Amino acid sequence: MLVWGGAGSADVPLNTGGRYNPTSDAWSAITTGSAPQARRFFTVVWTGTRMVVWGGSGAAAARLNDGGRYDPAANCWMPTSLGSAPAPRSDHTAIWTGNNMVVWGGSGSSK
Repeated sequence: MLVWGGAGSADVPLNTGGRYNPTSDAWSAITTGSAPQARRFFTVVWTGTRMVVWGGSGAAAARLNDGGRYDPAANCWMPTSLGSAPAPRSDHTAIWTGNNMVVWGGSGSSK
């Protein structure tokens, strides 16, 4: 199980997380090196080998249209492409088709 982002005390967005191994009943930290900026109200999909994080709200509730791909085997992050990315949004929905992450709806740039 992977846990990443969200909001901490005083509703401050986070860019930290952890990996849970049920066999050993142990948690280990997800690296923050090259991780996406702190955010909440984002979406995550699992590709079968990577966790993809996209969109959400960052500091000062600014909507985001970027993200990252996390490889748990290597414990490393890679940015998602910004080319042709959907408009910034939070509270949206996303699914994994087997080849693509499809993003739909959400709240746009106006508050």
